Amino acid sequence: MRYTAPPGGDLDAPYIDGNRNAGIKGSVVPAAAVEHPQRELDHLIAFSGQTPDRTDLEQVRKAIESLISAATGGGDTSKFLLVSQARARLPIFPEILSADGRMNVTSPAAGTVLVPPTVAFQHRGIFPMSTSDYSEAQRSFATVANKTYHLRWTLADGFVLRDLANAGYNPAVAAETNERFDSSYDDMLIARVTTNGSNVATITNLANRNALAFMQLIHGTDVKLGSQNGANFLVSHAFNWARTPKTVSLAASRVVSAEGGYDADIGIMPVGVDRNSALALASHPAAMPINRYQLNGVYLHDMAAAVTLLFSAGG
Repeated sequence: MRYTAPPGGDLDAPYIDGNRNAGIKGSVVPAAAVEHPQRELDHLIAFSGQTPDRTDLEQVRKAIESLISAATGGGDTSKFLLVSQARARLPIFPEILSADGRMNVTSPAAGTVLVPPTVAFQHRGIFPMSTSDYSEAQRSFATVANKTYHLRWTLADGFVLRDLANAGYNPAVAAETNERFDSSYDDMLIARVTTNGSNVATITNLANRNALAFMQLIHGTDVKLGSQNGANFLVSHAFNWARTPKTVSLAASRVVSAEGGYDADIGIMPVGVDRNSALALASHPAAMPINRYQLNGVYLHDMAAAVTLLFSAGG
């Protein structure tokens, strides 16, 4: 339905009241101005499944509620959640909707980093977005030689390139791999960018999914470790995730050693740590050699003739 103005040529002219004392003539009301709103409301009421009734003056409200209920599955309308409210409340990490969960940022030339123009991503699991929502100027960044940067997207600022050496970004002078830089609900870590002396960038694109997981099955045989028997396996995997992996399950199968017994799982420790030191570190999860980029360590299990290792990680 379009607005039906009073006669006179101006299609957006307002209706005015007449005032004889002031010599003002009131607007003439065309038939369409009366008929069309009624037709529209009558159609809305009928479309919602009601029969228009002159004695019921709440049918328009009922029609709107009925249509909302049909679209949402019903329920108390006072409990409906607006998209804007959902974007602020849902505890869901950002997701890049490419095949590998990465944005695949590039460096077209030395000194430049560019976010691609047509990558879709999801905010809080409910709001669809795209890099095409931002101009090239908003997706292009200049770099300086011999720097480490984090390329991020934030709800407040869009795409930003953060210098790890900047005190405002990294006041604690934390290591680049520190969990404090991981993606959060409204702040997505997209890539690590490092530049050399010629300002040529090396870009590590990071996977952003609400759920990130990895599982590996390892088989091995006895390995002499120091002065004691044990199974010693190199465990290595490249993650390149936007959030630091957490150990979900780390276990060895119960096996019989050459001595006729078995011992407990020790865990994954840094490469080069001797067994006694590894035992001391076993109670400290922070000792596990893992960050958002890779797992690189040694799995130790005492007195095992053979061992099957199941490792899974999620962030």
